[in-house]
Amino acid sequence: MIRAIIVDDEPINISNLRALLMRHCEGIDVVATATGADEAREHIIELKPDVVFLDIEMPGKNGFDLLRSLNDTDFDVVFVTAYDTYGIMAIKFSALDYLLKPINITELKNTVNRIEQSVNTRKQNSRLNNLLNLLDRKSPDESQKIALPTQKETYLVPVKDIVRCESSNNYTTFYLTNGAEHLISKPLYEYDELLSPYGFIRCHQSHLVNKAHVASILNEDSGYLVMNYISQKIPISRQRKSTIKSLFKI
Repeated sequence: MIRAIIVDDEPINISNLRALLMRHCEGIDVVATATGADEAREHIIELKPDVVFLDIEMPGKNGFDLLRSLNDTDFDVVFVTAYDTYGIMAIKFSALDYLLKPINITELKNTVNRIEQSVNTRKQNSRLNNLLNLLDRKSPDESQKIALPTQKETYLVPVKDIVRCESSNNYTTFYLTNGAEHLISKPLYEYDELLSPYGFIRCHQSHLVNKAHVASILNEDSGYLVMNYISQKIPISRQRKSTIKSLFKI
């Protein structure tokens, strides 16, 4: 059984989630609940759970404050929240699980399945640290790392080392400065939203490029971006041609 703790300042939310887990997720055993960060911290230290279902917005110390207060985060975290702003962007950036209230049962089941897979192959510590570092920054920083979860391993890659991203249906391939390629089972639009503050440009429906790694612009057809490190030219769609020109002040 996977040992779980639920943390939420609203007892009704705790009861609802607990009931959903009991009804739909047989492999989860809720060993404790807490309505505040300090109480949750005591339970986590004492009971050493496999997963914590954690609300973000709570009076006093919030969910992120709780995580910062722990010396050891050797457990999975699923954020359960209605906080659909920068916090969720940071969580996505770190490839951590979250559930938006009201909880969708299918999404809950999928999350529990991922937890079961993760228990024996812990990648959570570095991903949580990445999340907290990101939240502490006031502005985009290219040294920030993004978590790229492949089928076999989750890679933490500095944003500055990403040359470009290319979509294929619901998959995205990341091309890095060292020649590595990582295939991720997420659509390109999710990374467009995450990476645009770091200077990435959607030059085509299927292509997202790091402006810092553009070597030149070819005037053939509707135009192409030639990238450093990769001897490929990336097409510019006709709809985005004027936007690209204005970005490079052409």
